Amino acid sequence: MRLLPLAFVVTALTAPAFAQTQAQQPAGERLMLNPPTGWSPVPVQRNDKMVVTRLFPPGENDKQWSQSITLQLYPNSDQLPRAFAEGIVAYSRDNCEAAGPGPINEAMTNGYPIASVTVTCTKGRSSGMGGFALVQAIRGKDALYVVQRQWRGAAFSKNQSPNFPPTMLKEWGDFAKTVGLCDSRDQRHPCP
Repeated sequence: MRLLPLAFVVTALTAPAFAQTQAQQPAGERLMLNPPTGWSPVPVQRNDKMVVTRLFPPGENDKQWSQSITLQLYPNSDQLPRAFAEGIVAYSRDNCEAAGPGPINEAMTNGYPIASVTVTCTKGRSSGMGGFALVQAIRGKDALYVVQRQWRGAAFSKNQSPNFPPTMLKEWGDFAKTVGLCDSRDQRHPCP
């Protein structure tokens, strides 16, 4: 598993940050995930309240994409993972012609609370495109960490399934298993 260090999220470094070794990473909480090979990070927003970075597959960018991974860091936030997931569900209901959220799942990962939810959007009110998202929120000591994996494509009706690639759900499931949080300062949340 490759670690995505907190320093990567905060400073929005480029792809070589994924290859950093454990010894080179700063001490503290680290968002862990194994992004797909060849995906490129693009800084989106950075201020005192949030840091957002998106990753896109080769040949895609923030203007034209069919899949993306969005990493969000909310320093000093006291929001719980479930509340964040509920906010995603509410947002999708407001911004989609028809939204189909799955159940919100809560668990512990490496001693941290995590909530995850999937949401299907038949047609986005502003984009006009259909979408599917997997959202995972982890409550750390230093921040709330959110990883969103998104697909978008042609709009579809409530009675249809999204037209995403047949292997996508398995790939996403494998990816979701790599998402976690660790803290090199705390033995209760060991880093691999």
